Amino acid sequence: MRCAKLKVAISAIVSAAPALTYAQASPDAWQFEATPYLWAAGFSGWGRIGARTPTTNLDASFSDVWRNLDVGAMGSFEARKGRWAVIADSIYVNLSRTSDPLLGGALGTVRFKVTEAIFQVAGAYRVLDSPATPVDVLAGVRYTYLHGEMSFSQSRLLPGGPSLSNSVNWADGFVGVRAAYALSEKWSVFGYADVGTGGDRLSWQLLAGVNYSISKTIVAKAGYRIISMNYEKPDFLYDVKTAGAFVGVGIRF
Repeated sequence: MRCAKLKVAISAIVSAAPALTYAQASPDAWQFEATPYLWAAGFSGWGRIGARTPTTNLDASFSDVWRNLDVGAMGSFEARKGRWAVIADSIYVNLSRTSDPLLGGALGTVRFKVTEAIFQVAGAYRVLDSPATPVDVLAGVRYTYLHGEMSFSQSRLLPGGPSLSNSVNWADGFVGVRAAYALSEKWSVFGYADVGTGGDRLSWQLLAGVNYSISKTIVAKAGYRIISMNYEKPDFLYDVKTAGAFVGVGIRF
């Protein structure tokens, strides 16, 4: 069951961290920033696949997640013109693990797989257009897709090698705010918060970090993020908080 809990819950590894571009843009020129990043997150909460299966505690550290990662990709993109901006973020994660032999091999082994994809897009308006302390308000949509599989190998008690799988997806509308404060020409701190609902009961996110301008076009980013999702249907439950440090590199052009 530990493997199952990990596979279901790992879908939280993600949630969307917006690109953060704080340099003041020329009113008549577009500015762009692409940011690949890594979120080293662990998670805790509750989950269930199937209407008649028990609700299970979900708890895993980032090291647990990393050991079972097959494919992972994260990145964000922002386009800004004057006070207005469009922010997009996408995450794809695929994990799998095979258990030890069950009941001395009588039940064979069970392989767990989970796939999760999140895409977020938002429009932003800069309510405080200051080079030192810019403040944006945001509104957008976040789409989440989760797919879980559990398959048994052929064994004495399960000669057919049965399998179970389920997929869910939902979209939430959200509103948010982000702000920054320039400490020097190269260093700045930033914060971000959003709250959403729609497909799930409630989702929210908090993020805080620091930027370091390596050059006019390269910005190093690091910080800490927490995201909470509460999705519940008769045959699926995902009520999980995911938190951890993140690092990224913003490329401006």
